[in-house]
Amino acid sequence: MLALLTLSAGCLSALGRPKAAEFIIPIESRLILQVPFFVDENMSCGPAALASVMTYNGRPVAAESAALNLTDNIRGMGRDMVIWARREGLKADFYAGSPENLVECVRQHKPIIVRLDQGVPPVEKGSYAVIVGYNPDGPVVNSCSVNQQILPWSDFLAAWYKADYFTVLIEPL
Repeated sequence: MLALLTLSAGCLSALGRPKAAEFIIPIESRLILQVPFFVDENMSCGPAALASVMTYNGRPVAAESAALNLTDNIRGMGRDMVIWARREGLKADFYAGSPENLVECVRQHKPIIVRLDQGVPPVEKGSYAVIVGYNPDGPVVNSCSVNQQILPWSDFLAAWYKADYFTVLIEPL
């Protein structure tokens, strides 16, 4: 009897579990204008991403200055970005984003920083990228020496998934 109850409880919980919504690739194209692009020689791309988004939001900073103030640890760098942006009077947070959130941020003219733990050529493995737009083919990213590169949705989402959809949103207060 106990085995039957356990089995039926497992089946019922599986039936009641909501399925993850499938991401519907947008059919329109959007590009956030005037997002500055910075080259980053250290290849983590975090300092360039932070400089780009902070400058866009009215707090100009050089990528070299950001590099001196961020940890070299790729996982800790996102936390440091948020701390620095807050210190500079901006609203900043990191969270597990979603494809829908990415699209909505671009629609609201908010460039976001994402971490990609898997490479998506020409973006290197373990890099940060700034999402500055999207189209039906994929998101438009700036990263290290890559300016407004379109990455295929499937490759981008797989790389972002490997980083637990790590996202940094920085915006004015």
